[in-house]
Amino acid sequence: MQHTTHHHRPARLDQPHLHSLAHGQRYACPRKSRTWNRVTRASAVTQAQASSTAALKYSTRIATSPAELRAAAFLRAHSFYVYPPDRSEWAARSHRRMKADAEWDSLTAKVEGREEFYKDVKVVAFVATIDDVPEQPQAQQVAAEVDPSTKLPADPEAGLQHPQVVVGTLDVNIGRTLPAEELQGKLPAFDASHGTPAARPGRAYLSNVCVAPAARRQGVAQALVAAVERYLQSLPVSYLYVHVVHDNLPAIQLYQQGLGFKVESEETENFAKATSRPRRLLLCKPLE
Repeated sequence: MQHTTHHHRPARLDQPHLHSLAHGQRYACPRKSRTWNRVTRASAVTQAQASSTAALKYSTRIATSPAELRAAAFLRAHSFYVYPPDRSEWAARSHRRMKADAEWDSLTAKVEGREEFYKDVKVVAFVATIDDVPEQPQAQQVAAEVDPSTKLPADPEAGLQHPQVVVGTLDVNIGRTLPAEELQGKLPAFDASHGTPAARPGRAYLSNVCVAPAARRQGVAQALVAAVERYLQSLPVSYLYVHVVHDNLPAIQLYQQGLGFKVESEETENFAKATSRPRRLLLCKPLE
């Protein structure tokens, strides 16, 4: 997912898909109008915490504040854009910041329900964070390697005693279909008794799954997907989908062996060539 296109980018373990700014639309999202809702933010923090053998302690939650959405956008821009060796660091960083700001506007519009192409889809962004404390040097490493915008301020009123750094992010798109996507889910089957797609979506799609290099192979992606599944338990969603490039074996192994997904359908080579992108698989998981 090195660039934004009109197509839905498949998930990768280290470079998942960027499904944003589809259709080439522009967004007007004045920074001044974004307010920090401490109550909403506090209620979105989950109790799910994990640690790995490397002692990386992280938590997952729904991203609701402008700072959280901006941090997620900057992490995505760093993960999804790759530059040739002859591109200067200054040029690459400038381009990433431009794309990050565009993704921030796009993500905010989708989360707030202002995106026209997502009128039948509810988009919820999740982030994984670590405390920016001396005991976790990965926090400073991520901020230095990715961008200082991945840092979040402490917020004692929301129960966050230390500054934090966003090390992982993803979106869950709740809806029967995913905009600008040809490879759509098939389950559950729909008829008139299900009501409108918006009322009973039945399906949800993961997108924009990415983890900062310093935090990879620590279970962050699995924790984010688990947080999504907990969130979906109270909604009329029975199947979770994700797109993956066919030769991205680490991501396929993660989703199939680690998270219980199975291949439901896949693109043909001819179709992939016609769309000028790698062939993709659509993985599906029933939700209990």
